[in-house]
Amino acid sequence: MRKVSALVALLGLCAVGVWAQNPQELLKSYTRNFAIASIDVKIELVRDAGESGYRELGPLYLQAIDYVLNNYSVIDTDQRFRQLAVAALTRLREVEYREARNSVWKLFDLDDETGVRLACLEALAVLATGDEEIVVYLNRWLQTQNTVFQTGAVPDPYVISACVRALGKLGHPSSFAVLFNTMGRGYTDDISRDARAALLSLRGDLKSGILGVLREGTLQEKREALGLALALSSDRLPEEDKAEIAQFALDVGLHTGLADNPSRQIAREIRFTAARALSERRWSRNTPLAVEHFDAVLLEYERGLSDINGVLEAMALLGNMGSHEAAVRLTQYLMLLNSLTESVQEYDGRIVLAVVDNLGKLGDKVAFDDLMYGQYLSYSPEVKRAIRRALENLKW
Repeated sequence: MRKVSALVALLGLCAVGVWAQNPQELLKSYTRNFAIASIDVKIELVRDAGESGYRELGPLYLQAIDYVLNNYSVIDTDQRFRQLAVAALTRLREVEYREARNSVWKLFDLDDETGVRLACLEALAVLATGDEEIVVYLNRWLQTQNTVFQTGAVPDPYVISACVRALGKLGHPSSFAVLFNTMGRGYTDDISRDARAALLSLRGDLKSGILGVLREGTLQEKREALGLALALSSDRLPEEDKAEIAQFALDVGLHTGLADNPSRQIAREIRFTAARALSERRWSRNTPLAVEHFDAVLLEYERGLSDINGVLEAMALLGNMGSHEAAVRLTQYLMLLNSLTESVQEYDGRIVLAVVDNLGKLGDKVAFDDLMYGQYLSYSPEVKRAIRRALENLKW
């Protein structure tokens, strides 16, 4: 091996002397010597060429990758071919020789050895920038691994993580769905963290990607997508976009046909999270959806499927709508509560108080008659004080 290194050093020294006269001659010297060298010399030659620091030697490193591909039939019996591949891949990444990207992808697809695949992905993260075809290949490969993992098999976690990072660096919007899927697949905390970071580094409209998952993902993915959107800092996703996503999620939670109880529970969680997010942001662009959610929560509450907090939050959402339609629906509910109270049927005072407070917030005169009537019923002093405040807030 010392003889090989000495020979390569001599060849390199001679080549560098030529370099001062013509950079193309340096490349010719290296590629000519590579073609006639033994496998050991080829490895040392590639390593030596990289030490020179000349970026114009990309074709030499591509020559090495193609040599490995052409001799792939013996790669399992002679590990030196993988050593050559890794050395060349490292140099290709360093000099950013994009013309090699298809050969690098071919090697990744062909060889499942961890070291080679990691080196391929690190190179592709640089070389495949702007190449949508390779991004599609990587998306498809990663999605296949996700599917395999779902069956109980365990793909190579190091390669999964490297693929996730590569897609993040390439930054193409088409990777959103597969990165999102990977993030919630349950591999390892490191992979989930890498997938989240990669997803957030993608170019394009993040809101569209999240809406795509809400539209086409599984129910669990829809829940995760909503949670991701609401957790993002406002500089990555503006509050208005978050509200639009929450409104879409509320629609999804209300109108997704579900047959089993676990799925219905997830849909309820989506609705409650979305309703809370809309109320916090004082979102008032879809009163019919808020009314529909309120009606659904009341029914669930009566059946023991939702607790009182869900009812109070649904009322708060209507109170923040600022619309006549919201006031009409809450007034109708107050009318019912008045009737039940008058017939000596007790109703939770927290609910009555919330209805009154939200009618006061809306300030719509449609509530006048039923608020007035409530003063003469057997409500608590606290509720009656709230009724008086609400009446004072009505706008005429």
